[in-house]
Amino acid sequence: MKKTIRFPVDTTTRGEIEINLHVPEEFLDEDGEVFDDDGLCDWLNDNRGEWYDIVPVFEEIQSKEAVEIANVY
Repeated sequence: MKKTIRFPVDTTTRGEIEINLHVPEEFLDEDGEVFDDDGLCDWLNDNRGEWYDIVPVFEEIQSKEAVEIANVY
């Protein structure tokens, strides 16, 4: 028997952006190269206003997952 089911879905995506951004000196070595990728990643996540609203140049849906059943009729 067919039923209509309403449920929220979590969608996980992967995106890539490329921007020119001022990198804080604390992540650069004496030659101006980034030496602390993990620290820079944390800084980007703490400073989302610097990049968060930029549309990715590449985006791919990795997975969709049903979260809960909201209604069945």
